[in-house]
Amino acid sequence: MRRTIFLITMMTLCSASAYAQKIKVRKVKGNTAIVESTSPLAPGAVYDLISQDQFGEEDGPANRNYVVGVNLSFSNTKSDAANSKAETAAAFTGRFGWNLATFEVGPLVQFNMTHVNDVTATTWKLGGYGDYNFTPNITGEAFLFGLTGYGAFGNEDRGTGTKFDIVDVFGGLVVKWFPTGTSACFRAEFGYLYERQTVTGGYNTETGLASSVGIFAYF
Repeated sequence: MRRTIFLITMMTLCSASAYAQKIKVRKVKGNTAIVESTSPLAPGAVYDLISQDQFGEEDGPANRNYVVGVNLSFSNTKSDAANSKAETAAAFTGRFGWNLATFEVGPLVQFNMTHVNDVTATTWKLGGYGDYNFTPNITGEAFLFGLTGYGAFGNEDRGTGTKFDIVDVFGGLVVKWFPTGTSACFRAEFGYLYERQTVTGGYNTETGLASSVGIFAYF
């Protein structure tokens, strides 16, 4: 009788210990995961996952379904118009997007300030962008490399009463870095910018290199 009671007690304690066991997923790539456990794990065993663990953090990774953020970009371009000089421009670009892992797409709005010939021009543009990630942008990936591009159109005011329509097309490389393993991301771009300005009697084009850096949040 005592032996039976002892065996039942031991089985109950072992069962309770196994049930209370918790794991924390630290990194996921495909169907493979790196986890931390509060007690030893056994191959093939099934463990209970709860919303709060003893690490004091909510269980489960943050999603990367959507993204919002702002880029600060710099460019140096030169027009094909006669006697033109190089233009230096700084732009702030706000973006919202949908993350489809390999692809990311969304709208953008841009405010641009250009300095040339001692005149500062301001421009507002609307458009859309797209990214192609060489590695899918999923939770657990800290560094991502890929291709990016955007198209935008708007109106430029030269500050001297001169206004004209403008269209931009950009293409290049993008790097995304999630430094803390959370949803915060630093983004850097480098590529080639083509700009077309509609003026009286025709249009001018400007081409050159452009780069940008920004901070984004995925959720």
